[in-house]
Amino acid sequence: MFAPFCYPPASAEAIVTAKLLLAALDAGWEIDVISQTNAGQFYPYNANGIWKPLNKIVKNIDGFKGFEALKKLSPPTLETVFSKIESLVWVIKAVYAARRLSSKKKYDIILSRVAPQYGHLPALILSQLLDVPWVANWSDPMPPQKSPYPYGNGPNAKILTFLQKYFELVAKKADWHTFPSERLRTYISSYLAKCVDKSSVIPHVALERLRCKCLAAQKEFMLCHIGGLGLRKPDVFLEGVSKFLKSTRIDSPFFVKFVSLLFDNVKEIARNLGIEDRIIFEKAKTYEETQRIAETSTILVVIEASCEEGIFFPSKFVDFVQTGRPILAVSPAVGTLNDILTTHGGGVAVNGNSPDDVARAIQILYTSWRDGTLDEKYGSDRLIHLFSEKKIMDQYMEIFGHLKI
Repeated sequence: MFAPFCYPPASAEAIVTAKLLLAALDAGWEIDVISQTNAGQFYPYNANGIWKPLNKIVKNIDGFKGFEALKKLSPPTLETVFSKIESLVWVIKAVYAARRLSSKKKYDIILSRVAPQYGHLPALILSQLLDVPWVANWSDPMPPQKSPYPYGNGPNAKILTFLQKYFELVAKKADWHTFPSERLRTYISSYLAKCVDKSSVIPHVALERLRCKCLAAQKEFMLCHIGGLGLRKPDVFLEGVSKFLKSTRIDSPFFVKFVSLLFDNVKEIARNLGIEDRIIFEKAKTYEETQRIAETSTILVVIEASCEEGIFFPSKFVDFVQTGRPILAVSPAVGTLNDILTTHGGGVAVNGNSPDDVARAIQILYTSWRDGTLDEKYGSDRLIHLFSEKKIMDQYMEIFGHLKI
């Protein structure tokens, strides 16, 4: 597998990849992984614990050593140039490393993951050299300019010709494409038409070993958001919290917790709304530690950016499903999370542009918690079958069978 995902896992994309690798090992796959050192960080590094089995199969490769020092010595105008050079060097090294591995053993399949956008390039090259079937995964629209607003300029965005040719070649040459949601599959296929007839949806995997087996009674009502926000603005969510607090008699401890490397503008918004005493901040922790925080929270909050359509499938959603806790999705009214929660339950999805809707959802969840029916009515453990290791691995095996592997 080519996955410039930075091992040990340190970002959302890295966690998604690492979880899939653990599921593959549990299913009896023999797999070698080529990743990129320091490809991005959110979680503090941790190569032990649940990730320890991956130490033997992941080969970390630098773009080129000394890049960070060189970047500091160079003017900001050259930073993008050096980043592109580093990416290209990583691709060359990754192909060379894969060739050495393939000289010692025969591979049945090549898997690659995109994000960053050059993630598919080593697989494109190697699949032609070795004549081995290739399955390409798309976790986000690529290139980034093709993402929906506010992340990009939409599927019709103008991009450099060589980028257009590269992605068209990936779409054409990959034997199969996988997407975490049907809406993302439809979106990317709208500008990479070669994906349409040889693609399927395989969501992120929920690991059985990370499932919370028992849920203790919650003595306080805690809404918890884990992860950075970036373009996912927290203002509508916090306005909804403020409206709820003003309209409801609270007779028990009530807090909102944010766990992140950066707290963006949350503190300022909370202060302006007069609810700063209800907000708790915790610095980012390892993935396992954040999961334990999630397990002991009352409601887990997913905030999405204000897109016209929610084409994304946030990996954090499946992380939350592993805990069984109810999920509050503050997301586009038309989108993937709304599809899941309205169809299968497991929480409440609300319009990410409506503080009133957020307040009403919190009221529903708070009342259910106070009545002792929260987990029964809204627990997300009912979603686990959608993302189980067996289901995800069976979907991959179905693809492999289709490719006659």
